[in-house]
Amino acid sequence: MKTQMDNLATALSPEALEDRVATLQQKLSDSGHRTTPQRINILRALLTTETHPTAEEIWDRVRSVSPTTTLATVYKTLDTLKELGEVMELDTRDDSRHYDGLHPDPHPHAVCKRCGRIDDVDLDGLDTLQSQATKASGYRIEEQDVTFYGLCARCQQEE
Repeated sequence: MKTQMDNLATALSPEALEDRVATLQQKLSDSGHRTTPQRINILRALLTTETHPTAEEIWDRVRSVSPTTTLATVYKTLDTLKELGEVMELDTRDDSRHYDGLHPDPHPHAVCKRCGRIDDVDLDGLDTLQSQATKASGYRIEEQDVTFYGLCARCQQEE
């Protein structure tokens, strides 16, 4: 089913988008959660953006196709998806929680200190770094959060 949100920029092909939405619907259903039209619209809003949106940004997008969807429903859906390991929550210095539904596995990010842009960073050697941290600290490292802060290319050009 195509919606207005499908026309927005996405990092997924139309087929990949439908596959990801179907996978998330199935995971919600398998874990005992209903897959309501509001939840489907939230999934689409999360997956049809190349940014790492906040719940409020997702809500703004969803309201254009589902005006009765509440911000609380967006937060509950994101929390459920986070519990299922299907959404990564990013805690940045702007006091907002951002969400990554395209790449829910732990991975590094770069955050622009001026405009707030967040980008995924593909780095080799992160497993090696985690192994080194385990050896150096004696901890059993269970998760990691690597975030780099600086100026994005656009903000650098504006200097």
